[in-house]
Amino acid sequence: MARRQQVLVAGLDIGSSKICCVAGTYDDESRLIKIFDAVSVPCDGIKAGTVIDIQETAMSIGEAFGKIEKATGSRVGNVVIAVRGNFIKSKSSRGIASVNHSEREITREIVQNALESARKQIKIDSDQEILQVVPCEYILNQQKGIQNPIGMEGTYIEVDIHAFIVSSSNMGNITKAMTSVGVNFNDKIYGYLAASSILVTKEEKELSCLVVDFGGLTTGLVHFVDGIIKHVDEILDGSDYITRDIGHKLRTSYSVSKEIKEMYGAAFSYKDFKNGEFEYKVAGGRTTRKCDRLELVNGIITQRIDRILYEIKEIIEKNDYGCEFLSGGIILTGGGSSLPGLVEAFEKTFDCSVRTGMPDPNKIACSSEKILLDPSYTAAIGSVAYNFLNLKDYSRSDKPYKNSVFLKISKWVEDVF
Repeated sequence: MARRQQVLVAGLDIGSSKICCVAGTYDDESRLIKIFDAVSVPCDGIKAGTVIDIQETAMSIGEAFGKIEKATGSRVGNVVIAVRGNFIKSKSSRGIASVNHSEREITREIVQNALESARKQIKIDSDQEILQVVPCEYILNQQKGIQNPIGMEGTYIEVDIHAFIVSSSNMGNITKAMTSVGVNFNDKIYGYLAASSILVTKEEKELSCLVVDFGGLTTGLVHFVDGIIKHVDEILDGSDYITRDIGHKLRTSYSVSKEIKEMYGAAFSYKDFKNGEFEYKVAGGRTTRKCDRLELVNGIITQRIDRILYEIKEIIEKNDYGCEFLSGGIILTGGGSSLPGLVEAFEKTFDCSVRTGMPDPNKIACSSEKILLDPSYTAAIGSVAYNFLNLKDYSRSDKPYKNSVFLKISKWVEDVF
């Protein structure tokens, strides 16, 4: 009964072609973020993170929130959305702030002044807004590599930041879709950073590593060098294109192609790969055909994987650091990362250690291991974690369950239909 009175934080991941929603709260006793449940809803109104049909998007968001509140039996309080897409660009900037000469101590206010100084240096267009500002490193009296300067002494402080710039129009469409079903968000975060924040260890960051978020229509990259985010990028390619390739080659529907990929697909014919023949229905569903698994992998899937790997390697080699800064390895996440043989394919291409990412057990707990093991929920879980790192009011609510988002959504659906 106590759980029904608890206000949950919802992390909403607006992905390539679906909405993922995760609900959780912070447990004071264990000092862990507890995830209670997660849902995933297909969305035809979203393409690569961009709203293309506001009505469809609103319905999917409404369905996701309705399901998550019904599953948890609790009302959703704060909402943090994770957004991504090629409409998001990053810019670097540096700010500076002086320190009170009599005290010489770096306070929180001085740090905020430095961040605001860096923010003001960023020029954006009229149809743009800053999604998120991430401090990369602080420089105190020319001493670089400082991560938390508060409490230290100096005469001036500088800060290097990454600012993520988003299209105001697209953010407005996301906001409109949410508010139309009675959902308001409290904060927003770049989806790839949300995932990285709970997947990468401090040691991996210090050694330099790459997070690859293998999504449906896009693949995100976050490159940590010497403990600092140095490069963030995105390519317009992902696991949904593998599904499309299968459909075109085998002349079958998207749903059948997706099933074939999930049941028989692999990144390449790796050491323990087992060949075999399978049947599938062609488009229209009237006749069936047979296909050899080796032919599926070598003739269709590997070609797309090779292309994605080439694009990633080209991006990494073109930036200021390159593939030699991968001593900490590569961490794979996103819905497409569960493809068998993908880890081995990355190891072969980049010649470094590669692992599939899983939320840090020192930060995240969940009664369902299935949720933690599902990489499609990582960004949404990261959004919940972000909330507790950046917001302060997590008090319990005495408001009854009848005032929940779920009932607002139900009423909206009744009005529409």
